[in-house]
Amino acid sequence: MKHLFFILLIITSTCGLATANQVEVVSEHWPPFIVHQKGLAHQSTHKVTGQVTRNVREILHLAELDYSLTIYPWARSFHLATNKPNVLIYSIFKNEQRAPKFHWFCPIYPSTPIKAYKLANNDADVHSLEALKSAVVGVMRGDNSYKYLLDKGFEEDTHLDVSANEEINLLKLITGKIDVVIQSEQALRYRLKQLNASHLTIVEGLTLHPIKQTEHCMALSQGTDEKIIDKIDKAFKQWLVAQNS
Repeated sequence: MKHLFFILLIITSTCGLATANQVEVVSEHWPPFIVHQKGLAHQSTHKVTGQVTRNVREILHLAELDYSLTIYPWARSFHLATNKPNVLIYSIFKNEQRAPKFHWFCPIYPSTPIKAYKLANNDADVHSLEALKSAVVGVMRGDNSYKYLLDKGFEEDTHLDVSANEEINLLKLITGKIDVVIQSEQALRYRLKQLNASHLTIVEGLTLHPIKQTEHCMALSQGTDEKIIDKIDKAFKQWLVAQNS
């Protein structure tokens, strides 16, 4: 009976260790930085690629942590990362509102300017926030630009047309249902190519965020096991030194 007790104790301890070292990594399809072949939600870990994903994998490899990686719409990933422990989210921009919600690791990739874009045949003025209020702007629910524009006095269904992902926004732009999208140039060019719409002429407008606030970061949820935080912190610092050497 004693032998059985000790066996159960060992099994329980081992399971607890495995759970403590398991990280739930969540992200969105944001090409070319974070890419799933089909750009769909709930896809298996090994099919998620892109340079930022490769950087995250390198850091987690150095941390010697087990992890799962799932692609969701951004709002779903952000909800998980703000409501569950042991969740790592990337790429996420750090700002004043988000800063207290996570344990941060920045940068995992250089700054990516986020700008307003329109089709050349659209009359919208994309060079100031006030001018944008006269247009219909496609945004992604819950993302940084969506919240930024709300803070600047933009309203849903008046100034903002909200979608679950940027592919939907771009289709709406092409079909004339909206006037403006808010994206990075790299992502915009990638998505246009995927939609066989590279021939369209795009006009660039204002930059929405300070450049420092568009560094790619990864962040751990509040309540995450201290051992996980410590391992990722050490691995991130080790990785950062290697990048700068």
